[in-house]
Amino acid sequence: MQKELTDEKLILDKISGGDQQAFGSLFNFYKNKVYGYALSILQSEIQAEEIVQDVFIKLWIKRAQMSDIDNFGGFLRTLVKNDTLNALKKIANEQKQHQIIQLEHSDIDFGTEDSIQFKETKQILALAIEKLPPQQKLVYNLCNVEGLKQKDVAEKLNISTSTVKTHLRDAVKSIKFYLNNHDEMKIAPLLLFLLK
Repeated sequence: MQKELTDEKLILDKISGGDQQAFGSLFNFYKNKVYGYALSILQSEIQAEEIVQDVFIKLWIKRAQMSDIDNFGGFLRTLVKNDTLNALKKIANEQKQHQIIQLEHSDIDFGTEDSIQFKETKQILALAIEKLPPQQKLVYNLCNVEGLKQKDVAEKLNISTSTVKTHLRDAVKSIKFYLNNHDEMKIAPLLLFLLK
């Protein structure tokens, strides 16, 4: 391949006048240089080919100004460099957007799944509590739902603290038994903190 384009200034003048054959000569001379540079930066044959197309489309669009260019090689290098940098920025932005979308999507999925699981957990726990004998259910609700201390529950129900402890222990044992015997309790580990 020739190192310099013969009569480059003349060719640029002809291109300014809309000479497609002159533009073809310019394209054939520089296309591999543009492609090689873009490929070395972008590491993608498809994207390098797109850079070649974009650069020469821009040159043709601005063909009327071609005769004013004194150093076409330098002008072309700047054009190719800018296009390649823009392509890099676009790739980086797309990757970033893709990561953000993935992150948001996974957050939505996790949030929805977590919310459904929490509702199911509450429903199953409510069913387990509902099946308790009346006194155990009352003590359990006062201690674990309303958050009263065992001593306060004992005073409120006019029973001893040890009786409250017994009712609470038996209630927890019954709830655990209920949970362990239900298929839904693949989520049982989430309830362990409620049953301490």
